[in-house]
Amino acid sequence: MSRDSEKPVVFSHLFQRVFDPASGTVSEGTVTQHDIQEAIILLQQEEGISLKPGNPANFLKDFLRSHSRNAHWPEEIADARYTARQAYGDGRVFEFVPYADEQEVPFPDDFALPENASIHPIEAVSLPSAARALGRGDEAWLIQVCVHQRLLQTHFALFSDIEVIDLFHLQNSLKGTPEIDAVFLLVFDVAGTEKKALVTLEAKRGDPILPDQIRGQVAFMAKQTRKRAGLKDVEFIVPVAANTLKRDGKTVVSIFEMEPMSVADGIAAHDGKSSHELPLVISKSVGYSLSPQVSGI
Repeated sequence: MSRDSEKPVVFSHLFQRVFDPASGTVSEGTVTQHDIQEAIILLQQEEGISLKPGNPANFLKDFLRSHSRNAHWPEEIADARYTARQAYGDGRVFEFVPYADEQEVPFPDDFALPENASIHPIEAVSLPSAARALGRGDEAWLIQVCVHQRLLQTHFALFSDIEVIDLFHLQNSLKGTPEIDAVFLLVFDVAGTEKKALVTLEAKRGDPILPDQIRGQVAFMAKQTRKRAGLKDVEFIVPVAANTLKRDGKTVVSIFEMEPMSVADGIAAHDGKSSHELPLVISKSVGYSLSPQVSGI
């Protein structure tokens, strides 16, 4: 048995424990770290799999990073029209959930830049040539370039429907559950009144963007606004995702801006462990092309 085929075996085992074929429902959809470790140890003995039970918290997340995730999702789970979504807190890792009404594949990709999307040039001459040459092929470098070349500032100034007054970069790699790649403070105008929002950035370099991870970030940051004195006047969270793709032989950084969510809704989702219910609506999808090209992007 190849290592690539071993995670689906675990998913199948966990699903069969809770699925009732007669009713087409699961008795308990939540899967914990303990459940995963227990299943792996059992399957090591019964099936001879070589997976290790360490790091169960990322069991689904690592699987979802693969572009072949739909092909590798166990057929019997897909036939039952069930997928999985990430879960956070209290040892939870993921939940088996039924397909949405119009869903056709286990893990749809909503974050694909449309063929007719605008491709806007971004100067990269202000990034030193040594940095452009030494750029790494990882997400940390993509985040650094997005911040240094002010991609989000350009996006909100030129393409967003939000009436932006100010946009400040606050921090990279904010530790939380889940971690947030970068956070910005957005000041904007609503009928002559200034409002504040936190912009969360989720960056991927070619890997799929995970919607439930973004929802979790919104819920986490909403909760932080009521825990930290300097954020008490923040009323909204605006999630943004960035990804890279090749178009006409050049790398394009795709920016996906989503509709603002109220802090109140985010806190309710955080406290109720229901962040998966937060609406995630993409309002703008724009590509940005760095000139000259930057290594690693």
